[in-house]
Amino acid sequence: MRCFVCDNITEAGTQVSLPERESQHLFKTLRGRTGDLVMLIDGRGTVATARVEDGKRLFVIEKKTLAEPELKIHLFISPPKHNKMDQLLTQCCETGVWSITFVIAEHSVVRPDEGAVPERWNVHLSEGCKQSKNPFIPRLGEVISFSGMVEKIKGRKIPALYGSVGKPESGQKKTWTSDAAWIVGPEGGFSPAEEECMKASGFIPFNIGRWIMRVETAAIAGAVILMDCSEKC
Repeated sequence: MRCFVCDNITEAGTQVSLPERESQHLFKTLRGRTGDLVMLIDGRGTVATARVEDGKRLFVIEKKTLAEPELKIHLFISPPKHNKMDQLLTQCCETGVWSITFVIAEHSVVRPDEGAVPERWNVHLSEGCKQSKNPFIPRLGEVISFSGMVEKIKGRKIPALYGSVGKPESGQKKTWTSDAAWIVGPEGGFSPAEEECMKASGFIPFNIGRWIMRVETAAIAGAVILMDCSEKC
């Protein structure tokens, strides 16, 4: 069943309208026909099944709202190069990352303007959730500075881990039961000053593999480990 994003999913037995872009995709690109069933998501946990009726109309057959996950991973990441950005956003949808915030670190190569959130990023997130049928579209935060990231995480008072190639320090076994921040630096890694800042802020160095990973690989691998194997961290 094809999946479409619909901001306002109506109750079962009522007609529902798709956004123009989604409607064009269903009826012009995919040539939706009377009797076809489609899946609808609103990106906030509501899922519905709808049927195409005569006149290119959609009627909701069944609607339900899923509970938010208990453990939410908030990804803070130095922006990868443009050809890797689409892949990263799609994989965040596939793995269930809850929110994504791009951080400008000292060694960042790609430097979007602070506060910038290009519309195409949101489009890729919507497409990633449609493909994976994830009903929760990741929240996309504004681009912030490294210091802004540190203050934001400290202000929210959530556990934070950052990618580190060093040997994990002892006594840092934790269990994450609610929100947790996963911080991934640029290809050149964090600067010594940035690492010291994170350690001083109580952030935990987290080694997720034997070898150095690319930004997009580390982001997804770390998120999956934290969500699936929290008691081993």
